[in-house]
Amino acid sequence: MTATAMVIGMIPMALGLGDGGEQNAPLGRAVIGGLLLATVATLLFVPVIFSLLHREAVAPATAEPKQTVPPNGLSEALHAS
Repeated sequence: MTATAMVIGMIPMALGLGDGGEQNAPLGRAVIGGLLLATVATLLFVPVIFSLLHREAVAPATAEPKQTVPPNGLSEALHAS
């Protein structure tokens, strides 16, 4: 919502409206392009990279075989009674 409000606010500057607007128009266009690119990157690329890195971190942990734990005295006492 913040990026959308900023883009809408920068439209008059990007169109070069007002006195001396033709000098500020390239700055307005650059700001709008940067906001749109950053928003797309935040919403698409960051989650994809996170999921890829998370898969790499979780995969070796699940590949190890489970070890059986030998029974301790408490479990033997519970089964004996």
